[in-house]
Amino acid sequence: MHAHAQGIRELVYENTFITEPEGYGENTKFQRHKVQAVLKQVLKERMEKQKYDPVKGAQIAKQLADDLREKVKLLGYDRYKLIIQVTIGQKIGQAMRIVSRCLWDTTTDNFASEYFENESLYCVCQVYGLYYE
Repeated sequence: MHAHAQGIRELVYENTFITEPEGYGENTKFQRHKVQAVLKQVLKERMEKQKYDPVKGAQIAKQLADDLREKVKLLGYDRYKLIIQVTIGQKIGQAMRIVSRCLWDTTTDNFASEYFENESLYCVCQVYGLYYE
């Protein structure tokens, strides 16, 4: 720490040269099964009694994404950028396929996905964990 003339201290950080999640501890790598469990729990809690509403659909998806982000952050993936995609639609007998493609480092980056449906709607949630140094 450096002291300035006014008495305010400035923090100076040094590079750790840790370029992989394992360098920060055993459970810091994005673990798909843990995120999958969070997705399943949150979807069941939030969507089980939900009815499809085209007006509220976007707001529900945003709230769900925010809730998922907070719950996944609690797993301790501090060195990961989280990207969360939520798709909600009306279930009226149609077929639906959601596909994604990513360019990433397969040794550190990963994703989890979960699907939920009831009588009136379907919901697909995807969480991507991208490691950053």
